[in-house]
Amino acid sequence: MRILVFGDSIAYGSWAEYGWVELLKHEAHKRTIESQGSTKLQVLNLGVGGDTSTKILQRMPSEIQSRQSASWQFAFIFSFGTNDQRTVDGKPETLIEQFEANVRAIINEARIHTDKILFVGTPPIGQPVAILKGQEYSDERVKKYEERLIAILQAEGIPFVPMRTVFEKTSLDSLYSYDHLHPGNMGHELIAATVLSEVDKLL
Repeated sequence: MRILVFGDSIAYGSWAEYGWVELLKHEAHKRTIESQGSTKLQVLNLGVGGDTSTKILQRMPSEIQSRQSASWQFAFIFSFGTNDQRTVDGKPETLIEQFEANVRAIINEARIHTDKILFVGTPPIGQPVAILKGQEYSDERVKKYEERLIAILQAEGIPFVPMRTVFEKTSLDSLYSYDHLHPGNMGHELIAATVLSEVDKLL
């Protein structure tokens, strides 16, 4: 199984020694070795810093095509949304109606290749509002965008791994890097541990 993980800088693993996707990759390698190749798992990190749902949708076809192989079946993991709601000149970069349309289009594109699709929620922002490179990230907006995402996934019968509740049960300060936007090492370890059990169900 070849698992493609599409996302933003959190999926990429910015500001952590090992991001959650890399931790999943290490576990996949471990399982492949322990099974002596009878169970082969690959995890490919296609997270790009700054990406929105629009950018992910645009690059999906080429990213998928370049990784197709008769020897490997696909599974997809998606994790995005924080950048969609950030404000540019006082307006969200992706209007929420466009966000919904993008999510549906992403699902349709993924279903061309597999029925093994999983969405991972974004962690809450470490404070009510964070400013990065002059752009405002609002945790309240993150909630609203994720609510729309969850509604679509429920209608489509696609599993969703919520991260907000998992983070809120833990001391938030210990889970973030210096910018209160990106998880630190402990945050990524928490995401990986939570996602892994859902990946096992998916496969």
